[in-house]
Amino acid sequence: MKRLITPEQVVSLAFSDAEYISVATISDSDIDAATNRYILPIVGQSLVDALLEQNYSALLEQYVAPALAFAVRHSIQPTLNLRTADSGLLSPRTDNYTTPSQSAVDTYRASIKNRMRELLCRLSDHLNSAEYEEYNPKQNILNRCSIDGGFVQIF
Repeated sequence: MKRLITPEQVVSLAFSDAEYISVATISDSDIDAATNRYILPIVGQSLVDALLEQNYSALLEQYVAPALAFAVRHSIQPTLNLRTADSGLLSPRTDNYTTPSQSAVDTYRASIKNRMRELLCRLSDHLNSAEYEEYNPKQNILNRCSIDGGFVQIF
């Protein structure tokens, strides 16, 4: 099955060089889920299909891939913070590192979510200002609904 980005691209776009994450941590289903939840409601199925057929490579590389990579990271970050073993749910701990406080985890996750939202809005703004035959602005959820300052706005 074709995907808009690869696990390697998720790691290179959404994680810094200082952060180690194995490419094997990112599954194809993580990418599929993030595509369906975050990209499809903005871009629409017709344009996603065109991107999968390798049309609009600049759109994919400059706008879709970064937004999708952060959407994948946002989706999997909680599972990176914890592990499941035979004995249940575990928090990683070594002699050199300790588990961060819950407020630090929440702040970190919020920063990833904010970056993802910024990239999704950037994608939406670009689509609204450019001409793509397969794009229908009426299908873009960000043209009908936004969350600003904790308030849901529908227009």
